[in-house]
Amino acid sequence: MKTPINTLVRFVLLSLIATLVCTSCSTEPTNTTPALSAIEQTVRQVHEDYVTGWLAMDETQVMGLLEDNAMIQPNRMTPITGIDNIREFWFPRDSSQTTINAFDTEIIGFHLQDSIAVMTHNSYLDWDYQKDTLAFGMIQRGINTTVYRQQADDSWKIWRSMWTDIEMTQKN
Repeated sequence: MKTPINTLVRFVLLSLIATLVCTSCSTEPTNTTPALSAIEQTVRQVHEDYVTGWLAMDETQVMGLLEDNAMIQPNRMTPITGIDNIREFWFPRDSSQTTINAFDTEIIGFHLQDSIAVMTHNSYLDWDYQKDTLAFGMIQRGINTTVYRQQADDSWKIWRSMWTDIEMTQKN
């Protein structure tokens, strides 16, 4: 014959198991997107600072994101090495004026290996140039790959960058 205590213990145990099973079955959707690592967030911020620096035509901000021995390779051009040469290419002291009207990017790839991060993004760049009587504007759509390196102070800077124009159109 069963005692009331055994029945009560069995009831409590079954209730506890049922409660645990029911609470572990959530109807809320689970987030299948992995959280970005702290390093990837930092590198993405460097990328964002680069874009906003160009939109503001902030030479100090843009150049401050590059290593001293950085190298860039613009589409169809010979690589440009060293921060002074890059500065002269991007911000010449020749009375010319470049205006960035729009610079949009979409990150399509990110890879991290030790102290190197490689980011690839699609880009849309609308810019105007003027020097003396020469004036023109361009719209460029392309793919950019940038290699970032972790610095001794744990910050990240641009070490290498290259871009390929998929479409380049002169504005009227």
